[in-house]
Amino acid sequence: MSNRAEYSRHLLEAWHGGLRAEPRLPFEQWAESHIRNADGTPFVFRPFQITPAADLLNPRIASVTLRMYSGAGKTYLFAVAYAFAIEQLKLKIGKMFPAESLSADWFFKKLMPILNESPIVSALPMIKDNALFKAWENGAEITGVGANSAGRIRTLEVDVADADEIDAITSEATDEGDKLAAFLRRTRGRKRQHHWLASYPSIKGGSKIDAAFDQTDGCVWFFDCPKCNQAQAWHPKHIVWPAGQSHLAQVECPSCAATFGDLERRESCEQTGHFRNRDGERVGPGDLPDEKYGGRRGYHLNCMAHVGDHADKFPDYLVEVAASSDAADASENPKKARRVLINTLWAESYEEEFDSKADPEGLLADREDYDPADQLPEEVTRLWGGADVNGKFIAIIVIGTGPSGIWGINYTEIQGRWDSPKTWVALSKFLRRRWQHPSGAMLKMRKFFIDSRFQKNTVQTWTRQNQSKGVMAVMGSPQIGAPALDKIRIDAATGAKRMTLGVSELKDQIYDLLDPEVETPTTVHFTTAHEDGVEMFGPEFFDGLLAEERDSKRSRDGRVVAHFIHPEGAPRNEPLDCLTYALASFKSDKMTEERAASEIERLSGGGDSDKPKPRPQPPITGMGRQAGGWL
Repeated sequence: MSNRAEYSRHLLEAWHGGLRAEPRLPFEQWAESHIRNADGTPFVFRPFQITPAADLLNPRIASVTLRMYSGAGKTYLFAVAYAFAIEQLKLKIGKMFPAESLSADWFFKKLMPILNESPIVSALPMIKDNALFKAWENGAEITGVGANSAGRIRTLEVDVADADEIDAITSEATDEGDKLAAFLRRTRGRKRQHHWLASYPSIKGGSKIDAAFDQTDGCVWFFDCPKCNQAQAWHPKHIVWPAGQSHLAQVECPSCAATFGDLERRESCEQTGHFRNRDGERVGPGDLPDEKYGGRRGYHLNCMAHVGDHADKFPDYLVEVAASSDAADASENPKKARRVLINTLWAESYEEEFDSKADPEGLLADREDYDPADQLPEEVTRLWGGADVNGKFIAIIVIGTGPSGIWGINYTEIQGRWDSPKTWVALSKFLRRRWQHPSGAMLKMRKFFIDSRFQKNTVQTWTRQNQSKGVMAVMGSPQIGAPALDKIRIDAATGAKRMTLGVSELKDQIYDLLDPEVETPTTVHFTTAHEDGVEMFGPEFFDGLLAEERDSKRSRDGRVVAHFIHPEGAPRNEPLDCLTYALASFKSDKMTEERAASEIERLSGGGDSDKPKPRPQPPITGMGRQAGGWL
């Protein structure tokens, strides 16, 4: 018996007696007969979609959980299942996304084009056609809701509860309990009940799709090694390539150690691919989960199963995955990029590590012998500043950035109370300071961010007066998991521009940059140079830079994120705060390194070596930190 004939027999048996009306065709045959792709070609299931498709509307399977990589086609698969449920089964379906706007977008961009491209579905008379509600004369309905719409969820009565991207649903409870659970309860009392849960994972320990998948029979995709014919549950870690040469990516078999290319991988996927449950049993269309799993079927699928929609036109996918991995390692925030890669391509949750191996003694020992007051390092192309306002002084840091590094240029304190005009005059003088580049160009700070949490009106009055010099008032966000940079707003009381910062996100990046065991494309440098007889980056500075402890907390959207606390009795943390604001000023800028290099050439007079070069300006006296410690 052919695979298709066997599939049809199993599926018809599964449907028999469980529905009010048996479908005229099994789902696979119906879809390939009545659904068209965007280019007009007939819809064809990918190899790994056939078995999940058979389960979605099987009345003997209570729920189907899909933990799949981004690009597996689960959203499209669901849309095709909708078309079948409307035309053949006349079901009422609820579709939930984390936000109602996403539901509306899915209706418009994903669902309706598929329904409209199907002659048999598009011919069905509709009686309602709203943005989030569709109803047909035959009794079929589709309602879109957001997890943020407790009222709409409460009124639902559906046969199918389809929850998509569930790892992005917030963890806060509604008045009916957990949002996801409240949605799934809307099938109670229906003769036909189906729960569909889909997402790629997020953070280990906080992933909803992980929790749902763990309750199922846990089916995983296998295919045979083209060399030794051993069936494997393949992982993206089996992709190997020489460092920096992603175009040479191949798969290495963990059984025989032989390597093979993308064409062989795809052919084996198509010819030998199959699912096996967590008990090691092969699972095909019509097979039911063991009773111990309560009718819950789960599928895990990573990017090793990817074959593309049209294999003859599809490029080498191994090269794409390898290039994505190299790009993540070379990104500005490798840890975050790696997390996205693991979530979206591996279809695995990411385990956050919050322990840092950076220590003050190590950073002190790694300082370098350059003197910014005499001449900037040649790699520095731009300067940035950050300041923290204390009751008795203002701490300031100046950093330089280049294509692959950050350099400590200056750390000092302006002594004086916040309510003394002399303090702000001295800060204004510091703002005008210039440093000489080896080209002869005199560089100033491109942007200067200063904390306005303490004495907001006084600070913002000063920043408004100096906005033309790149000065910005900033304030840390109280929200757990807030983005590093928020939009620029105008303060109603002072008229000053201000920006809210996700300081934990920024400090998390700093701690990773300082950690010798975290590989980043950016190297941080500090100088041994003195100013006013005091080490700018001495022991007290590094104690303050690492004065806070990195912990974890769960954000409102369910993510486990870094959170920083300043323990009682720990060193003062002005160095860390100042560097946080300076890093934010850098990240807020749009200038490219190419433009920065061009600007240096312009300021240097085009590199004319015969032209006299200006001398660096001397430091402004009376501002340095007092020798012997903190005030």
